Amino acid sequence: MRAEMDGMTSGMRTQAVKYSADSMAEFKKDVDKLITTLDATMKVTADPNGTVSVIDRSKFGGGGAAWAEAQSAYAGYSKVRQSLVDLSKLLRDCLEGLGIAVVASQDGIEAMDEDIKLKMRGIYNRTKDAHDKAQAQQQAAAQGKPADSGSSGASGGGAFD
Repeated sequence: MRAEMDGMTSGMRTQAVKYSADSMAEFKKDVDKLITTLDATMKVTADPNGTVSVIDRSKFGGGGAAWAEAQSAYAGYSKVRQSLVDLSKLLRDCLEGLGIAVVASQDGIEAMDEDIKLKMRGIYNRTKDAHDKAQAQQQAAAQGKPADSGSSGASGGGAFD
């Protein structure tokens, strides 16, 4: 395999690009821990899908959006939490898709059950939707427009809802 870096071409070693499912699984665990810690600081509970009961804006002080700083903190919290939940779901899909792909590479795609093929299509569609959403946000930011964060401040609005 060859790679170009700043006009220079060099051979890449297999180990330099070797994929480690264990490291990705560990990273997902760390992301999930961050979500749990964030939820614990707000004293809310989440179901296994990451859906949180509505976090009341008043938990951030300055009730009724009268305090702009509290509103900004609330918006920031909501955006960060939703981004972490979306990342966790993408990592879960990536790990599941990798496992399916490994089995398919050994047994052949023809040997896969239809429900497994449907799972792979679902993973592909969710990943593509998340990618398209990120691209749209980058384009909006490049044009100086405010990007839609994809979160309404509680649950929902994410790439996988």
